Amino acid sequence: MTGRPAPEPAPVGYGLTVTRPSAAGPALAEDDLAMAYDLVFGDSVGKSYATEAYDIAELVHQRHPGAASLLDVACGSGLHLSHLRGVFDHVEGLEIAAGMRRRATDRLPGVAVHAGDMRDFRLDRTFSAVTCLFSAIGYAQSVAELRQALDCMAAHLEPGGVLVLEPWYTPDQWTPDTVHTAVARDGDRQLTGVCHSRQDGHTSIMAMHYLLGEPGTGVRYWTEEHAMTLFTDEQYRDAVREAGFGRIEWLPGWYDVRPRIVAVKA
Repeated sequence: MTGRPAPEPAPVGYGLTVTRPSAAGPALAEDDLAMAYDLVFGDSVGKSYATEAYDIAELVHQRHPGAASLLDVACGSGLHLSHLRGVFDHVEGLEIAAGMRRRATDRLPGVAVHAGDMRDFRLDRTFSAVTCLFSAIGYAQSVAELRQALDCMAAHLEPGGVLVLEPWYTPDQWTPDTVHTAVARDGDRQLTGVCHSRQDGHTSIMAMHYLLGEPGTGVRYWTEEHAMTLFTDEQYRDAVREAGFGRIEWLPGWYDVRPRIVAVKA
C-alpha cells in the first residue's frame, strides 16, 4: 500500500510559507491566502482601514504640508490603499506575494501595484510619504534585513517626506504558546481558521490552519507558517535613525500595544 506524497511547503515571501495537501498548485494556494486575509482581517473584525487611512493622512500632512503622493510597502491585498487613494492625489503599492498583488490590482484599477521585496526595491520616483503597515516589517528576518528595508523606504521619500511604520511585537510584548480561532463568511463562502503561536529565540512563529468552503469547489485546506522577528524598540529606533530619518516619534498603536513610528526624512 502506497501513501500520498508529502505536501511541499511553498515559499510565498519573507518568512511566510504555505503548505497545501492537495493537487492544487501554488498560484491557487496564494489566491486562497489573499482571500482568507481579506475575510479574517477586514473591517468585520473591528479593524477599520478607513480610520487608519485618514489618521495616516493627518499624520503626514501635519509634518509635510502639501504631501500629495504615497507608497504603501508590503501593501498586501490593497485594503489600506483602497482608502489612502481618496486622501492622496497619487498612491502606489509594493507587494512580494503574487496572490496578494493580484487581489490588490483587482481592487485598485488604475493604481500601480509593483512586484517587489521591501528589503531591496527600486522604483523610478520618490513619494511624499511611505507606509509599512500591519506589522509587515516583522517579516524582515534579521537586523541587517530590517536596516535594508528602512534604507529602501528612505530612498523612495522626497526630502521632508514622512515614514509611517507599524512595528511587530517586541520580545517583551509577545506571548508564546497561544491559540486563536477565526470564523468568517462572505455570502456562501465560509472560512474557519485556527492559529497556534510559539517562539523560537527572537522569532515568533504562527502556524495557521485554514478550512475554506464554497459552492462549486467544495472544501479546501491549507496551512500557513508566519515567521516574524521580535525586534526590540532599540533595534527599530537605530534602523530608522541610521536610514536618515529625524523627528522620530513613537505614537500609541491603533488597537494594542504595538506602537506607530512616525519619522521625517532629513
